[in-house]
Amino acid sequence: MIALEYSNFVWLALLTVPISWMVPRSFAFDAVALWSAIVVLLLSPPTLIWLGLIAVCVSSLLHDSPDRGRGFMTGLICFFLIGGLIAARSLPTFAWLGGAFFTLRALHVTLDWWMGTLPSPTLRESLRYFFFLPVIPAGPINRLPHFSTQLRRRRWDLPTFATGFERFLLGAIFFFVISGYGMDRVISLAGGPLGVLPPFLEIWALSALSWIDLFFAFAGSTHIALGITLMIGLALEENFNKPWRARNLLDFWTRWHMTLTRWVQDYVYQPIVGLTRKPVIGLLLAMLVIGLWHAFSLYYVLWAFWQSLGIILARLIKGRGPSGRLAFAIGPLGVLAWLSAARPVLDLIGVSQ
Repeated sequence: MIALEYSNFVWLALLTVPISWMVPRSFAFDAVALWSAIVVLLLSPPTLIWLGLIAVCVSSLLHDSPDRGRGFMTGLICFFLIGGLIAARSLPTFAWLGGAFFTLRALHVTLDWWMGTLPSPTLRESLRYFFFLPVIPAGPINRLPHFSTQLRRRRWDLPTFATGFERFLLGAIFFFVISGYGMDRVISLAGGPLGVLPPFLEIWALSALSWIDLFFAFAGSTHIALGITLMIGLALEENFNKPWRARNLLDFWTRWHMTLTRWVQDYVYQPIVGLTRKPVIGLLLAMLVIGLWHAFSLYYVLWAFWQSLGIILARLIKGRGPSGRLAFAIGPLGVLAWLSAARPVLDLIGVSQ
């Protein structure tokens, strides 16, 4: 979403705070789910239909499925979830709101139920989980057990509310001021001076600026979402842990969009390594899922292999590079250089983003 559209969403999401505290405790998050459905209807009616079907079907199909039909039901639900995401992305006029995020939430519930680590949610639990407005458009990709635990433990706490408000303000500064205003102008102004560089270096430099802009936009939206949830009285999963302090690419991917990397680790990397006993295959497929999660394109397929190569190299040279303060200074620059090099490298072979 562009900044103006997202600002409209933020004001609507903020209303979940008074709703959650004014409605009696037993029905507070039913009211939040209802308000979330209304907002989704206003912003994207097709998303309301698809998300509503997911919430209802995941609950009813998992609840009514016999034990011996677990595999078939899991495969059926996963097929329709992934197929729905692919179909929605193939339609240019489809007004999609957070589809990539709530698809992974639904897959998490389905796969954990299949593995026997999560009981089938009731319809009420499912609606509360999927229709929680602050995290719908841009995450974090929170898990149902943690969310349910937070609902049970929720209590009014003024310091927590204040922390949430501070975090919300920080997110607004990140998203609207630094990314929406500052970085847009930096990238625009940099285009002239960078134009004297060879095309490869120009694209590389602009790609590095885009990564910095992406951090402030994405971390900003995360701070906004988690700030609102703290004001509501919930502490959901963190999504960033100072990624620009990473000393290598492997360290970076444990700090950046952590709920996505943990999801891929749990449902792609570990199962693949368990089957093949080959971590490299697990890594390649995990990064491929991350790439295709962003967009179904050849660029992101090759982008995934580029990131995998960087992680493999980071593992090979681990402990052999500089240490101490020098590593603290050089590491983040090397990470940014590798991340941003993907675009010019792929451009050389005729694959553009």
